Amino acid sequence: MAPMKRKSTEDGPNLRQDSRKKSRPSYDVSRRDDSQELTDEEMDEDVDEEVFEEEATQFLTQQKRKNNTHNEPADNGILESVTCQNFMCHSYLEIALGPLINFIIGHNGSGKSAVLTAITICLGGKATATNRGQSLKSFIKEGQESSIVTVKIKNTADSAYQHEVYGDTIIVERHFTRSGSSTFRLKSCTGRLISNRKGDLEDICDYFALQIDNPMNVLTQDMARQFLNNSTPSDKYKFFMKGTQLEHLDGDYVQIEQNMDKIDQDLFRNLKDVEIYEEEANKAKALLSLSEKHDTLRQKIRAYGYQMAWAQVEEQERYVTACDDDLRKADETIQAAQRKALEASDTFENADRVLENAKAVVVGLQEALVPIQDEKDLVKQEHEKVKGEAMSAQAEQRQIKVVLKAAKNRVTKTESEIEEEHRRLDDANGGSHTTRLTELERKKADVTNARDRLAEHENSIGQLENEKHRADKEYSETQVPIISKRESVQQCEERLNTLVRDRGQQQGAYKPSMPRLLNAIRQDDGFIEKPVGPLGNHVQLLKPLWSSILEKSFGGALETFIVTSKQDHSRLSTLMQKIGCFCPILIGNNSPIDTSNHEPHSSFDTVLRVLKIDNDLVRKQLIINQAIEQTVLTEDRDDGVNALEGPNSRNVKQCYTLTVRHGAGLRLTHGYGGGLSQSFLEPFKGLPRMKTDIEYQINSQRETLGRLKSELNDLERIRRDKQASLKSCEQAIVRHRRESNSLMIAVQSAKSVVEELQDALDRDVIEEGRLDVLKEHLAEATDEVGAHEGSYEDSVVAIDKIKELMKTSRDQMAVLDARIAEAEAQINKAENKATRVSTQRDGALRLKNSAYESIDKAVVYKASVEKDRAEKAGVVAQFTEQANNICARVPVDAGETGDSLDKKLKKLSADLKKYEDKLGGDKRKIAESAAQAVETYNQAKEEVENIERLAQLLKYTLLNRRSRWRHFQRCITARARLQFFYLLSERGFRGRLIANHKERKLDLNVEPDETKSGKGHDTKTLSGGEKSFSTICLLLSLWDAMGAPIRCLDEFDVFMDSVNREVSMRLMIAAARRSVGKQFVLITPQAMGRLDSDHDVKIVKMSDPERGQTTLSFPPA
Repeated sequence: MAPMKRKSTEDGPNLRQDSRKKSRPSYDVSRRDDSQELTDEEMDEDVDEEVFEEEATQFLTQQKRKNNTHNEPADNGILESVTCQNFMCHSYLEIALGPLINFIIGHNGSGKSAVLTAITICLGGKATATNRGQSLKSFIKEGQESSIVTVKIKNTADSAYQHEVYGDTIIVERHFTRSGSSTFRLKSCTGRLISNRKGDLEDICDYFALQIDNPMNVLTQDMARQFLNNSTPSDKYKFFMKGTQLEHLDGDYVQIEQNMDKIDQDLFRNLKDVEIYEEEANKAKALLSLSEKHDTLRQKIRAYGYQMAWAQVEEQERYVTACDDDLRKADETIQAAQRKALEASDTFENADRVLENAKAVVVGLQEALVPIQDEKDLVKQEHEKVKGEAMSAQAEQRQIKVVLKAAKNRVTKTESEIEEEHRRLDDANGGSHTTRLTELERKKADVTNARDRLAEHENSIGQLENEKHRADKEYSETQVPIISKRESVQQCEERLNTLVRDRGQQQGAYKPSMPRLLNAIRQDDGFIEKPVGPLGNHVQLLKPLWSSILEKSFGGALETFIVTSKQDHSRLSTLMQKIGCFCPILIGNNSPIDTSNHEPHSSFDTVLRVLKIDNDLVRKQLIINQAIEQTVLTEDRDDGVNALEGPNSRNVKQCYTLTVRHGAGLRLTHGYGGGLSQSFLEPFKGLPRMKTDIEYQINSQRETLGRLKSELNDLERIRRDKQASLKSCEQAIVRHRRESNSLMIAVQSAKSVVEELQDALDRDVIEEGRLDVLKEHLAEATDEVGAHEGSYEDSVVAIDKIKELMKTSRDQMAVLDARIAEAEAQINKAENKATRVSTQRDGALRLKNSAYESIDKAVVYKASVEKDRAEKAGVVAQFTEQANNICARVPVDAGETGDSLDKKLKKLSADLKKYEDKLGGDKRKIAESAAQAVETYNQAKEEVENIERLAQLLKYTLLNRRSRWRHFQRCITARARLQFFYLLSERGFRGRLIANHKERKLDLNVEPDETKSGKGHDTKTLSGGEKSFSTICLLLSLWDAMGAPIRCLDEFDVFMDSVNREVSMRLMIAAARRSVGKQFVLITPQAMGRLDSDHDVKIVKMSDPERGQTTLSFPPA
């Protein structure tokens, strides 16, 4: 509607407004129906005593029944725990709350009130609302720079808040520092950050009705003292109104009434404007009737105007015909260029095929060289090791020779001395001594034989040690494959978990910064044509069986972006550098490629046929760079060979086949010299980038995981076998050592016999001192010679074995060097050929690109012609549309042009203008003005009527809301009065709750003795304990009228003696149990005393305050 004009006089609006105010009922606060409110007050205050007694009796009966009901915890909306870090007096405090009734006890200064303060602060409350500080930084512990408070909210069952996002627990954290910064963090039950907006926290509090800013819901220490001791009837009434949210609703209604008064004022001004618009519409109609003259002259001007409009259309149509001729010529040029491009493409494909074969040969030779080099390295390492062992053994052998020679010389010299001594003794003792000497020599021979058997047995230990070394080596060699296979199993499990977790989130397969890059491309309007990419987003795999092989063969091509101009290429490259997401960029064009004559037989599956590509640029680039239209897919290798060499091998460039190893494959091509070449494709280890069946991917990954686990079990079984073999070798060595001990015992027994004979001889010797010494020297020298001879023989055997090993390793290295030299020569030859072929391919690629550039130029020229034709056609269509708006097509008189018709029109229009100037404008303008004036009048009139209807509807709605509000107020007051009466009766008190809504006061009348028939006394006449108990009853009554799931009270018993405190605590526990599903947090500085705790009552005892701590360091208020 047009703006309302303000042309009324000063008296008019006031008179009109007064008349309207008298005709419509008032709804302002100052004009409420006081008689009705007075009646409501009388209903509240003057209730019949008998009726009240009857209601109280019924209520007591209901409460007794309610006491028998089982209190169950709420499924959600209650607090599970509160955690404080560097908060007030606590460095770290974690309080686990029960789901129903919680008592937090502790000495003064132990930080009990910090729990309620932390709940208020963490759930969005202001610092001033706690009465503990003026700002958040005043809550930070002295000496610290920041603080964190955390509250966990239960969030289970069907009525949970966004359970799929947060889980069973909503974690709310608030961080604040001394610098004044403050942030909220909403986390899921797993600790994942969901949001840091305070608005989301307010939504959660509204959902669970957590009225943290409600003074009746969370009574801090100061508020509790004020309520329990110093509150006046007016204060109690304010607590009652705020706690039941009635005050908030009343304020909303007052605001609505003020807005309605403003609507009434605006409505009066609009009515005056309607009269003005009506007068203007009548004047415009009268002027239009005077303008309806000179119609003959207008008809002639109109006929010339029609011809002039269509004459311009005919001129533009001639331009379009000329463009059509140019387009035919451009099509002929493009067709010729496309024929040349196809020829160049075939040449390039042949060169590319030859290059691929040459590269495959090089890769194959290089792969064949790697195991030979690895084998040589192993042999060389073993040779160096054996060489070092040989040098050590030879040095040791030389040292043994020197020591052995010296020992033999001592034996020879000692034996000569003993024989000389025996001859001297024989001459003295006769023949008995000689007999003993003969027996002694025979027993010594037995000792020598036993020693030889022992030495022979000791020599066999080398073979057992070698077998143990071989078994140990084989067992050690099984460790590396097992570790590698376990890593493969772990990687497979991680990929499977990633697929299951990120199900449907394709962007997870790309770089982490890819979503930011795509978002930046969408928001950038500077591109001539939006880039397309990454290619994987536009490719859907219809047969998921080939996912691993195609992902591996495409490689980084699926992360490529395509643009259509050099300018877009530069802009996209700059954008990638800015974001830090670097991907390949190709420049393409929108000209289509027809591959129907270049595809294999229809019986084959090609890469192109198993892909669904939703963008022509992507399809074209994959055809040019990946030859997807000529790449055949077969599950069996024999079928792949048949596809390359069989009767249907036309247009088959390469073939991919599956292998027994899941996810792996073979690439078959025409190799060097025309033969068949194949290369192995490892399984793709990343997430799929092409769109495909995610369930198939998950099942496929699960099959791979099962196969890897089976292979791991086989390797572990082999390891166990090798371990058993090693253990068997170790047991054989143990048996060998036992046998060695037995042989050593035999040697020792024989030596004992020799010693006995020697002792007998020694008894016959007169001069036994010298002979004994000589024999001892001989025995020592003999033992030394035997030991050194054994060591020497062992060293000779060891050196022989080492020399044999060195000869074997040298022969192996010579063979391997020859094989390596031969392989390197073949690689050099293949690389030289690949270089030549690559040069030929580059030349073919340049010719191909040149041919496609010619096509692009021809296409650009055609596009420019088409653009010109489209512009001309658009002009023709525009002129035709404009002409059709004027009239249907009419023939133009012969010889007439736009200029000639324009001259005639100017002359006739000048004549008409003279007449219209006298009327103040042409007929069309006058008619439009008249129509506009009438429309403005009708719109203004309709708007005023709509506003009047809306005002009446708002009035009715507000009166209805007010009535319901008063009814709700009376119901809540009545329930609180009955609950108060019931709670007093629990201790044998009588009393009433007096609510005066008109004077906004709430007071108590209490009679400590229920036997008295008085109406009770004012609380000022009660004792301190009775007053506190009565006020606790009032608080519980008001809580019963509230719907919040959590009720908190700090130091409720500060003014009570032990008797009243115990009664009050029992009363509060009973009332809490009747409030099914509600959570209570009650703080007291005193112990629980004789109060029995049950499963629904949890008592949290705070640690005693630190020594020397007296007060908290709050700044002055």
